[in-house]
Amino acid sequence: MVSGFVTVADGRIFYEAAGQGRAVVLIHDGLIHRETWDAQFREFSRSFRTVRWDRRGYGQSPAARAPFSHIDDLHEVMKALKIERAVLVGASAGGMLALHFALDYPAMVEALVLVGPIVSGMPFSEHFTTRGGRGQPPPDSAVEARATYWASTDPWILAPTSTEAKRRMRELMLAHPDNGAGARFARWSPAALGRLSQIKVATLLITGESDIPDVHAHMGAIQAAIPGANRIVLPRAGHLPQLEVPDAFNAALTKFLASR
Repeated sequence: MVSGFVTVADGRIFYEAAGQGRAVVLIHDGLIHRETWDAQFREFSRSFRTVRWDRRGYGQSPAARAPFSHIDDLHEVMKALKIERAVLVGASAGGMLALHFALDYPAMVEALVLVGPIVSGMPFSEHFTTRGGRGQPPPDSAVEARATYWASTDPWILAPTSTEAKRRMRELMLAHPDNGAGARFARWSPAALGRLSQIKVATLLITGESDIPDVHAHMGAIQAAIPGANRIVLPRAGHLPQLEVPDAFNAALTKFLASR
């Protein structure tokens, strides 16, 4: 394994890479940094050149202090690692990033795997934004309150049966209390929803059966818009199946990669 930092505009991005062959780039969600992919990084680096990275303000990547683009950051990471084309595997907001990247840099994307993705341009219900009125703490609240809510209270981010994933999520959030810092500076290209039909690469959508209804709706919209996109719903999982049911998730991803 190799690791280091890639210099980007007004910042730097931490990455880890291992393995050889076709490139697979793992993009984390909006709550946990790159270590959400531990099980996948170990498994797929045996057969692929596998990269995971911390988006700005997560893990070991410093927070932004001025406007920036996650899309441009990913482009710089791939250029620095001499990756001309990759399978992008993005979770939640990382899935939205993968969609934008596929639209802005189509020649650099071999295939898409979108895990509990959301798509920009599609509104959210009040149920989603209030998490069913369950008192979600604001992003700037103490990390202990945020970790307790996401690992213990919210019924959709992790399925009720995902005991080990809840422990691991809490551990990762407490280890990096600044995850998400500087997110207000992120800038995006035009909304993806109306442009999804431009994506021509093989696309797989995965989430758990316990994920919140809005995410299933977003997945349906993505599946309908991208020609040939397929969708898998995994039992005994919520929004982060890679962390909750890693064996089932890895099996689905292995099958998809083999079919390519």
